[in-house]
Amino acid sequence: MDAHQETFETWNKLASLYQDKFMELHLYDETYDAFCQLVTTPNAKILDIACGPGNISRYLLNKRPDFRLTGIDTAENMVALARKNNPSAEFAVMDMREIGTFSETFDGIICGFGLPYLSEADAAKLFSDAHRLLNDKGVVYISFVDGAPAQSGFKADNEGNRIYFWFHRLDTILQQLNDAGFELQKTFEVPYKTNETETNTDIHTILIAQKKTTA
Repeated sequence: MDAHQETFETWNKLASLYQDKFMELHLYDETYDAFCQLVTTPNAKILDIACGPGNISRYLLNKRPDFRLTGIDTAENMVALARKNNPSAEFAVMDMREIGTFSETFDGIICGFGLPYLSEADAAKLFSDAHRLLNDKGVVYISFVDGAPAQSGFKADNEGNRIYFWFHRLDTILQQLNDAGFELQKTFEVPYKTNETETNTDIHTILIAQKKTTA
């Protein structure tokens, strides 16, 4: 079993636990608000990549009920929860590395912590695919943990469930976005407490960029 498959199977297994932990988390609300403000098209079509149980989708739809939202996730159990939590949206089981197969276009693409499960090459392809899928002035939102790629590897919980976690350098991501045809609009650094019983925190980096207009 490769690292991707094991990671996806772990998320499928832990879908309900993930929902319990993140469905009511408001740590990133300011960043979602910024995304909504930059998507100025009425009745905008939004793609939520690695949607999980639909926590981000639900926030976006509460903020912008006019959004026509589609979400994808590789874990079937995550998609089932997302459908239940967002009955007005459309959800499908899909690997985020395959968004290039979409024939429709969107006004905004949001990928909340999908990047930690993509290699550097897969991240570059995601941005290229996102650029093609976005309409003029379309907005892309991504979040990740800034760190040396050499630190990437499997992380396991107390029960041995493992995910492969990729770190990405901020300067590399910025260059990849620029190469794909995006212009940075907003940057956020959000402290995230890794364990409620400890004082250690990670810094979660959120970037919001817009498709460059052509002359």
